[in-house]
Amino acid sequence: MGHMRTDSTRRYQCAHLICSYLLRKKITRAAVTSRDIALFHHLSRKSSQSISAMLNFLYTNRIREPRFGFYIMGTSPFRKCDYPHRYTIELIDEARGLL
Repeated sequence: MGHMRTDSTRRYQCAHLICSYLLRKKITRAAVTSRDIALFHHLSRKSSQSISAMLNFLYTNRIREPRFGFYIMGTSPFRKCDYPHRYTIELIDEARGLL
């Protein structure tokens, strides 16, 4: 199953959506799917795929950089099948200061 490629500009836009999701809900840690984030922001299914591609990229490459505003603590299958994943994400300290 191929994954949609997400360029760096789109990654930062997706990261902003994820941080915004956590900040607006006033939480620092959540277990969510990309669809949860897209629905929260009233976005299309295509946006959900971009968010998922970005989360997969960060998790697969074990990227924990503060420039994204959060990091992925882990992942688990949402259902019995392997896809979509539920990601456990946490805001980094700098982003928590905005709560």
